[in-house]
Amino acid sequence: MTTKTPEKQPSTSSSEHIESGIKHIVATERPKVPYEHPDAKMYWHLFKQRLIRLKMKKPAYDKHDQQLQALFQQQTDLKLLCDNLTKYVTEAFCHYSVWEHSHAYYPGRPSQQSARTDAVEGVSRVLPVLASWLHFSHESQMSGLNGQRIDVVKVLSQAFLAGTDPKHPGYWGVLHDCDQRVCESADLALALWLSKEWVWQHYSEAEQQQISQWFKQVNSLITVDNNWHLFPLTVQFVLKALTGEDCIDHDKYQRIKVFFVGDGWFRDGAKGNYDYYNAWGFHYSLYWLDQIDPNFDSEFIHQSLSDFVEGYRYFFTPQGLPFFGRSACYRLAAAAPLLAAVDQHSSAISMGEAKRAFRLNLNYFIGNGAMQYGAPTQGLFHDDGRLVDNYSGPASSFWSMRGLIIALYMGNRCQLWQAEESPLMIEQQSYDFDIEAIQANVKGIAETQEIVVTFKQEYTEQQDPLSRRLESQSYTNKALEMLLGRAERPKNNLLRKGITSYSSKMSYFF
Repeated sequence: MTTKTPEKQPSTSSSEHIESGIKHIVATERPKVPYEHPDAKMYWHLFKQRLIRLKMKKPAYDKHDQQLQALFQQQTDLKLLCDNLTKYVTEAFCHYSVWEHSHAYYPGRPSQQSARTDAVEGVSRVLPVLASWLHFSHESQMSGLNGQRIDVVKVLSQAFLAGTDPKHPGYWGVLHDCDQRVCESADLALALWLSKEWVWQHYSEAEQQQISQWFKQVNSLITVDNNWHLFPLTVQFVLKALTGEDCIDHDKYQRIKVFFVGDGWFRDGAKGNYDYYNAWGFHYSLYWLDQIDPNFDSEFIHQSLSDFVEGYRYFFTPQGLPFFGRSACYRLAAAAPLLAAVDQHSSAISMGEAKRAFRLNLNYFIGNGAMQYGAPTQGLFHDDGRLVDNYSGPASSFWSMRGLIIALYMGNRCQLWQAEESPLMIEQQSYDFDIEAIQANVKGIAETQEIVVTFKQEYTEQQDPLSRRLESQSYTNKALEMLLGRAERPKNNLLRKGITSYSSKMSYFF
């Protein structure tokens, strides 16, 4: 079979052209990202933040690690699994968070940003979980796995006030071009929108203005020309929904549509790859834009997601994925677009199949050790420094919760918890088809329950047997990383190393 090309695609503009059926996107000059080019002043800043982290960090919270892993090895009740996973994450977050929940210093390998920015990630990527739990539970307080009560509404309320107050020690700071906090502002804004009935609507006018002013910083900032355009857009959609002020940058949205190549797939920038960022980056963000404003380009958002899921649903097995691309640590979010498509009433997938794919993905990874110390590990299963990108810090892996966030948000409304699971495609039959837009072949073998995705074009011509392997961090770079608190790891995106074929057995990662 061959996946269908969407009937309606964004019109060709000056930033794209078509040759031989392949869409070529005109690149823009990459801006200088400060943390990619540190000077002496920045190294000193990184070192000081490293010392502050050492002072503020708390012991690793491993109280429920074995309990959670055993639960995901044995249990098939999705509602119970999601509830316990949320409690596990929330309880640990309260342990690690400081300055009225505005920062959280998780244990783990640092990013190339500062330790304080890593601590902002520890909040921004967790708060949407707490906010979506409010939709799931209809309660303001949660009973943790330790039996202690957690006032979720209070945690959220304090975090936003502290983080946006320039006089507070937990202030999230003044943003600059290509700032990692621009990325984090999107998750923070989403958490604010999700919790609006419990939090935003109970702030005073002055408090609302304080919070809005901090978020408005993104309106004038430059970002890298890829999926990052979706971050300020998310903030702008939330501000419009909460305050009525329309500052939506339509040029950014149109640029995102330029990256669309058909069959539901986006290229991650003019020179970027086709990888799982389509699942937990592009379609996840577009789903939330549609939830915040259902009247905004809903035809394209719904159709592109439906077309993506039509082929992507064939990627899932009971044990593993044909994983390719960067940010392997986000693997728990792979099924997020399947749930989003169900919520948008797509005909491409049934509720039962989406539920099974999501649940089995959680069971497989968490049941094999993917959660530790209250967070998703920096790897596929246990911690694996070879798979941690330099932009990833101790809490970056919480993007793995994006499938959970959608499930908690839509589960009650869509009867997700009560739905009966349906077999995955690989559990029904073998298959072999092409996704033409990304020049990839998808082959599933029912007898072995293995799926192989093979790209029909090389990313790089300069390769040899050694260049295609996963590299380990040198002892020198590891020492520098520990001293300075800045990531010094090799780049191990196998797509860019010349690997073209990816199996759900994932042996190339082991």
